[in-house]
Amino acid sequence: MPPPRPTALCLLVLLGVALGAAGCAAETEGGPDGSRPVPGSAAAAAPTPAGSRTAQTRRLEITVTGGRVDPEPGRIEVSRGATVLLTVTSDVPDELHVHGFGDPEVELVAGRPATQELLADEPGLYEVETHETDLLLTQILVR
Repeated sequence: MPPPRPTALCLLVLLGVALGAAGCAAETEGGPDGSRPVPGSAAAAAPTPAGSRTAQTRRLEITVTGGRVDPEPGRIEVSRGATVLLTVTSDVPDELHVHGFGDPEVELVAGRPATQELLADEPGLYEVETHETDLLLTQILVR
């Protein structure tokens, strides 16, 4: 009697397990050399693999010193559904305010970075500013 042959169902299950494991590895590993994107770089804004939690994550770090914003206020563009991780460090106590994203306000303690995570779920142009010093930090354009 010949040995039993694997059924089509068994082969499909094995294939599914193998593909699922490959997808998990793709989401957690860095680039071919193991590197990770640098915050604020173009690579940090690149879309993530299909099936990930968001279509895109954009990191932006802003420093306020002596009333000056670094980098200079500009505009970042993100796709609808993207996550924006905004980190602001100010040399004076203030309050970070993002218009439109539910109008969140974050306390800025002098010298300490504060991070606000924003979900870009509605198209539009949104300003990010400080309340006390009334500085424009950046604009977020959601497409």
